[in-house]
Amino acid sequence: MDTDFVKMIGNISQSLLPVQALISGLGYLIGLLFMITAITKLKKIGDARARGGSQEKMFVPIAYILGAAALVYLPSTVNVLSNTAFGLGNILQYTQYNPYNIYSAMRIVVQTAGLIWFVRGCVLLVHASEPGVQEGPKGLIFLFAGILAINFDRTIGMVNYTLDNLIRL
Repeated sequence: MDTDFVKMIGNISQSLLPVQALISGLGYLIGLLFMITAITKLKKIGDARARGGSQEKMFVPIAYILGAAALVYLPSTVNVLSNTAFGLGNILQYTQYNPYNIYSAMRIVVQTAGLIWFVRGCVLLVHASEPGVQEGPKGLIFLFAGILAINFDRTIGMVNYTLDNLIRL
């Protein structure tokens, strides 16, 4: 029995489309948990200040609120950050998905990994706001890598353009 590698990647990529929806749903739930955590931290700070002063900083609940907003509105957040990094409009975004074309299949695999990295980067950045946690740079790298992977075609075009200009130099 002959196993075709392209067909295997195509079948995996077809399975990853629902996984992307699952990751988006998990990001939404994590965002709701972050919002609840932010509200409880704000309440704790307010109660401590009402009783006579608190040394707790407001930065931690604000970071939780920002992380919650980014994860609850995950598609909009990814769209805004993608447009910030790569600009508006791309002719490649209208190409049809063909699961048995290796380029289309690998694009879905890389985009799914990018979505996972984006959610993980948001979570690491929110946890980095806690005192004593040193995961901020790691979270930023995951966030940046997620945006680059989600926009795989644009990233390849940007790298190609940069390398062409460096070769001409």
